[in-house]
Amino acid sequence: MILLSYEIDLQLIKQARLEKGYTLEEMSKKLGIKGKSNYFKRENGDTEFKSTELPMLSDLLDIDYEKIFVKSLRKSKQKEATA
Repeated sequence: MILLSYEIDLQLIKQARLEKGYTLEEMSKKLGIKGKSNYFKRENGDTEFKSTELPMLSDLLDIDYEKIFVKSLRKSKQKEATA
């Protein structure tokens, strides 16, 4: 079974941050994240952004909230039942 899910477009976030000229440290402060390394981990996908950070991220980087998410298809890990 194939499932449709949504993932955060980390490449878009990084590109928008660089275009705005924000450093990792500035982003961590603006989002209330402790330390630039913790922001870096989010932007690189090592740690997930919190749901409360996404609207602030959208505002800071002037990205439509909906554009932060991209659709992805993945196979379900559940085995299909057979009759």
